[in-house]
Amino acid sequence: MLRLLIPFVLAIFVFLIPRLYFGQQYEDYTRPNDEIENDYWEFMKKTLPTIYLKLSWLWYLPALFIDIMLTYPLLRWSIRRSRGIPFEAATDVGIMVHQVVTLAIWAVANYYLVTTDDYGEKYLLPSIGVLGIVMFCFYFF
Repeated sequence: MLRLLIPFVLAIFVFLIPRLYFGQQYEDYTRPNDEIENDYWEFMKKTLPTIYLKLSWLWYLPALFIDIMLTYPLLRWSIRRSRGIPFEAATDVGIMVHQVVTLAIWAVANYYLVTTDDYGEKYLLPSIGVLGIVMFCFYFF
C-alpha cells in the first residue's frame, strides 16, 4: 500500500501543484478562489485543502489504493481457501471484519463527498448494497 501512497504524495508536491500553478493563466479550475495567485507558497496553501478536486491525471493512484484496500481481504480469504487451510475463527472472522469496516469507512467518506444531485442516495448506497451482498455471498457460500 505504501508503494501507492508514497508516489501519490510525492507527485502532488512535485508535479501536480507546480502544474496547477503554471496553468493558472490558461485554466480556470486551477485558480484558487477564481483569482490568479502569483506567490507559489500562498498558492500551495490555498490549493491543498481542495487538491482532491484537482487530481487530474493522478486520479488512478488513490483509485488503486482504494481498490487494494477493498479487495485485499477477499484475496487473503481466497488464498487461505485455495491452500485448504481450515476455518480459524480468529483469523477468518478478522478478515471479514476488516472487509466490513473498510467498506463502511469508504462508504461514509464517499457519501459525504458526493453531495450534488443526491448522488449519494441515487447511486452510492445501492452500489454499496450490491457490493455488500456480493461479499456476503462470497464469504458464506
